Formats: sequence, C-alpha cells, structure tokens
Amino acid sequence: MERRLVVGRSVALGATALLAAGPSIVKISDLPEARFVLWRLVLAAVFYGLISMASGDRPSRSELRHALWGGLVFAVNLVFFVAAMRRTSAANAVVIGALQPVVLLGLAGPLFGERPRRALYGWSVLAIGGVAVAMYGSEGDGVATRFGDLLALAGMLLFCLYYVVSKRARTEVGFISYQLGLTLVAALVMVPMALVSGHGVAPPSGGDWWPVALMALIPGTGHLLINYAHAHVPLALMGLINLLFVALVPLYAWWLVDEVLGGLQAVGVGLVIATLAMVVARPVEQSVPTG
Repeated sequence: MERRLVVGRSVALGATALLAAGPSIVKISDLPEARFVLWRLVLAAVFYGLISMASGDRPSRSELRHALWGGLVFAVNLVFFVAAMRRTSAANAVVIGALQPVVLLGLAGPLFGERPRRALYGWSVLAIGGVAVAMYGSEGDGVATRFGDLLALAGMLLFCLYYVVSKRARTEVGFISYQLGLTLVAALVMVPMALVSGHGVAPPSGGDWWPVALMALIPGTGHLLINYAHAHVPLALMGLINLLFVALVPLYAWWLVDEVLGGLQAVGVGLVIATLAMVVARPVEQSVPTG
C-alpha cells in the first residue's frame, strides 16, 4: 500500500477520534445552540489562522471562493448537530448517524468514479451491526423525540453533503486554506442565524468559555485533519471510518460525563473498532484490468 494512503487513513482515524469528543463537550455547555456554534467557529478561525500564518499557507481569494459552499453546509450542519444532541437520545442520534456510510457508498461511484470492492459493503454491514449492538447495550438514558430524530437525520445528510463538497474542493485548495476559509464563511453565516433565532451574538462569559474552547480545539483539529485526508482516502472509506465516531462517543461519555458503559455496549464498540482495523489495512477500490 502506498505511503500516502497509509498516512491518509491513519490521519482520518485520528481525526475521527478527535471529532468523537464533540457530543460530550456539547452536553456540558448550557449556551443556546446558535450562540455556542458561532463562538466555537470564531475561536476555531483564530486557531486555523495561527496555523495558516505559521505554515505560510494563506488562502487566496480564489481559494476562499472554493470554501464558500463547504462553509455554508458546515455552519448549518453544526446547528443541526448541537440541536439534535439536546433533543433526542444519544442512542437514536448514533444509530441515525451510522447510516452515513450507506449514503456515501451510494455517492462515491457516480460523483467520484470510485469502484469500492464488494468486501467493503460486507464490512460496512458488520460495522453498522456493531453500532446497533452498542446502542442495544446502552442504558437508554435521555429523552427521544420525533423532532430530535428528524434533526439527527437532517444532520447526517448534511454531514454527507459536507464530505462531498469538501472532497471536491480539496482537488483545488490546500487543507489549511480550505479549513480556514470554510470556517470564516461558516462564522459569517452564523451571525444572522444567531440573531434570527433570538440566541444573540454576545460572547460567553466565565466558565461558559471552556466548553466552547474545547470544541474549537479538539473536534476543530479533527475537522482540519479530515480535510487533509479527503485528498488521499476514497469517499466510501471515509464514510466507513466515520463509524469510529459513533463507537468512541460512549467511551468519551463514560470518561467525561460519567455515563454508564455496559458490557454489551463495550462488545459493540469493540466490533466496530476491530472491523475498521481490518478495513484500513486492505485495498478499498477494485483494480482496473489492463488490456
């Protein structure tokens, strides 16, 4: 396997592990959704700007245009993500999110010409089964509503769209410039959304700052690395790797917010991680016959 593919897959796995801290961080913040997302984006933009200056990879006007759609979709997705996590059970949100690989497998061929091996479909079913086992074994805490489930479904589809838009953009833009550009766009989009929602744009105060800062730095670094990986990892595999997110969320919740991790839930998490370990070590796309 080529070195760039190994690096790309490793980065995608590490990035997803960072993203998985997001739900637990959201649950420890009392800020209204739109206000939380706005200031998370502002801090992330400062963080990416410092990285951009240090690396010399500063976005041009053309690169900022390429980041426009990614920033728009990302902003709306963040609002749906935070709102869903507060309005439905973690189990429902995770099971709905686990459908993402199915959507991306269906889009990978028509949009990017990818030809996933048939085995990838089987591994996807096994990994989704692991998610189902983990959720069946959970304590089922939290209140689930139909509205919350619809928000989670919309958020899952928006995240798929974000992956598609970002993979296209990465053929034209470096990952640091793209991440900085889309975050600036997303922050600008969030200002009127926060005002219209009635949440306001006032900055957090006191202890409200640290969940916002953690969200900007930990999942924020994950998003930066995901956009690096998009240039090196097939979309179909990126969707499957993202199941690591739903496997690790219960572990972070057990560690950070004292949620109970049951034995069957741990088995499901282990199944997802073992499946992904098998997948990332093997070729993903079918070889093209040469005549």
